[in-house]
Amino acid sequence: MDNNLLSKLREDLEGDVQFDNLTKTLYATDASVYRKIPLGAAFPKSVEDIKKIVCFANDENISLIPRTAGTSLAGQCVGDGLVVDVSKHFTDIIRVDEAKKQVTVQPGVIRDELNEYLKPYGLFFGPNTSTSNRCMIGGMVGNNSSGTTSIQYGVTRDKVISMKTVLSDGSEAEFGRISTEEFKQKIQENTFEASLYKKVYNELSNKEIASEIKENFPKPEIHRRSTGYAVDELLKTDIFGGDLSYFNMAELLCGSEGTLAFTTEITVQLDPLPPALSAMVITHYTTLEDCLMDVVPVMEHPLQLCEMMDKVILDCTKNNRAQLANRFFVEGDPAALLMLQVSAHTKKELEDAIAALQKTIANSGLSYANPVLYGDQIAKAIELRKAGLGLLGNIVGDMKAVACIEDTAVALPDLKDFIAEFSLIMKGYGQSAVY
Repeated sequence: MDNNLLSKLREDLEGDVQFDNLTKTLYATDASVYRKIPLGAAFPKSVEDIKKIVCFANDENISLIPRTAGTSLAGQCVGDGLVVDVSKHFTDIIRVDEAKKQVTVQPGVIRDELNEYLKPYGLFFGPNTSTSNRCMIGGMVGNNSSGTTSIQYGVTRDKVISMKTVLSDGSEAEFGRISTEEFKQKIQENTFEASLYKKVYNELSNKEIASEIKENFPKPEIHRRSTGYAVDELLKTDIFGGDLSYFNMAELLCGSEGTLAFTTEITVQLDPLPPALSAMVITHYTTLEDCLMDVVPVMEHPLQLCEMMDKVILDCTKNNRAQLANRFFVEGDPAALLMLQVSAHTKKELEDAIAALQKTIANSGLSYANPVLYGDQIAKAIELRKAGLGLLGNIVGDMKAVACIEDTAVALPDLKDFIAEFSLIMKGYGQSAVY
């Protein structure tokens, strides 16, 4: 692209556009192994700026790559178009609705900083990724992020109430819950937004298409999904024969990686802060298979967290000064660990939850050690787990871990067989995987 055109765009914006080689190199990748040199990076300061950028992209027939923190592990915000970074200026927490337990934010708000802000209200945003101290709500919505707490509090799609957006023609639209009657009114209107509702209606009203979606999309019980468009979620409304009495296009936008609309404002549902008392049982295993076999029975308990660390990640923490102290709970040389957290409002409830979990663990007989952590010990264990991914890059020698298969999800009963088959495939290529 002619740099004069990008210069002209920069003059038209309240924000900035950079297209020097350093900027293009910096924005050529995210936290993944993928790399594509973009045309440059735009830094809009307002919704009007975003509208101008969208119109520019239409006029010049280029793609836009919306981006916040760039913590994506599968190249989601890498491309050869114009990167639009909203992490610089779209960082406001707009309002908190205590009655509805909702908060409205701009996409560049950092997840952990949002939860610090919400603490005095006794509320928090549940999905909790390993990058929570730097990832942003816009990226979490784009990726339908889940994280450690999703088994208790759901994934991002469960939390999105509404989204203000700029559409591909430069017009603004707000997507949220609408009734069946409102949906019918929408498709009668003569706007670009209305044409999107019409398109969805025409496609999903086709019984053959609806049947194919139901047959070929992932199993409904696979809740932690971050790939593809969630059109199957839209089939749950009574408009298409489902049980829900409302329709929400935001459920489709969530997980679409910014490819359907440019988000400028997000309203999400919050949860009351977790119970104050917590304990974590950390089960140790001599084989990965034993560890995976325990997942299904322990998940029958109301766990706040169920995470695994394998030997490769654990070994990475041995030589890291910052994380060495956080290994205090590791006994022996396990092939894998499960971190199982329970919470309760009273000491008696917590003791009962621990006892019930320990009984299930004892009945399986697969683990050789099961220490119980409390208080600050839990935070240290979680910190060890969060640090694992970054430490993989510090493996001594030429053999390095490459993050290339991310956010794969299967139904719990299929987990053990899935990992076994995948490990066999890797072995066929002379490779091993980090779980």
